[in-house]
Amino acid sequence: MRLLSSLPDCNIPFMLKPSPNTWSDKPLPLAMSATDAASGPTYADLMVGPTYAQIFGPVFWGFCCTLVLCGVSALQGYLYFTRYNDKLGVRSLAIFMILLDFLSMALICQSIYYYMLPHFGSFAPLSAVTNELVVECLIAAIITFASQMYFVYQLYMVKSVGSTASVMNALVVVFSVAAFAGSLGCVVIMFQYPQSIFMNRNHYFAVLAGLAKGFGAAADIIATIAMCMFLKSADTGITRTSSILKSLMHLVINRGILVTATQILQLIFFFATANHLYWLAVHINTTKLYVNTFFGMLNARPSLQDRHTKDLGMSFSNEATGTSQRFATNSKAGGHNKGAELDASEYPLGTIHVTTSSTVAYL
Repeated sequence: MRLLSSLPDCNIPFMLKPSPNTWSDKPLPLAMSATDAASGPTYADLMVGPTYAQIFGPVFWGFCCTLVLCGVSALQGYLYFTRYNDKLGVRSLAIFMILLDFLSMALICQSIYYYMLPHFGSFAPLSAVTNELVVECLIAAIITFASQMYFVYQLYMVKSVGSTASVMNALVVVFSVAAFAGSLGCVVIMFQYPQSIFMNRNHYFAVLAGLAKGFGAAADIIATIAMCMFLKSADTGITRTSSILKSLMHLVINRGILVTATQILQLIFFFATANHLYWLAVHINTTKLYVNTFFGMLNARPSLQDRHTKDLGMSFSNEATGTSQRFATNSKAGGHNKGAELDASEYPLGTIHVTTSSTVAYL
């Protein structure tokens, strides 16, 4: 007769479907008969699959990153609201984003507590998704969509002309709306079938999640390329203008890399590691990155404006001296009107100033 002590739930893989031929819902007895032992599960059988630490370890470390990013969001928000006085629409959007970010953080904390602490060592809580996590997914969809739409607004304010600009702006809007619709579909399925999210994943949930992340990544990629193209087209070839535009492009590219990489990484983990929760660890950080990049771009404007003003002041001083010298030379040669014409054509400072300042202000 073989003795088999009762084992904790942490050794039972939650992704495996119980079979009548393996074990039932009843707890294992301390001692089993020879017949039961021959047909029942062995210790090696129960150890097949991921352990508790393998499942919740990535979620824990992802939660640690979320706490750090939430603190950065709070600091970014504090700097913005205490230093800048933008238009009412921009300030309202900033308030909306930071409040949703804090609410999302509270819901994530509650969900992490529920899944990891009260039932520590057990996979039983993963049998259904909590209402708090469902609401957090809805908030994540809203924050992502709002951030992408604000970037579309920035693309519009650059006022780039041509059919290419219109097509790229339209693609960003279409892909962002498609991603938002997919996210809303995921939320609906999570409400209707909470038992089919972590265990026995619902097919429609998987499809909608893939569409949401795929379209979201595509929208961010196209938006980043479009902004860089529009800024590049505004380059006049003058050193100070090119320097400002390069700084803007670096800011836009960094933002695009962060949010796009997060979307793609979550998409890969969602399908490639379906038996683990790597995708959830990335998901709870996605909204924080969108909020951080949103406030980061708002708070970066003054430094770019200061740099532009400093460079512009130095250029005005140097160009004024050079213009005076040329003007005097042309006057002595009897070319007063010609000198004036050359000055107006070679130094279109008004046009450069308006273009660059508008770009910096709206970003």
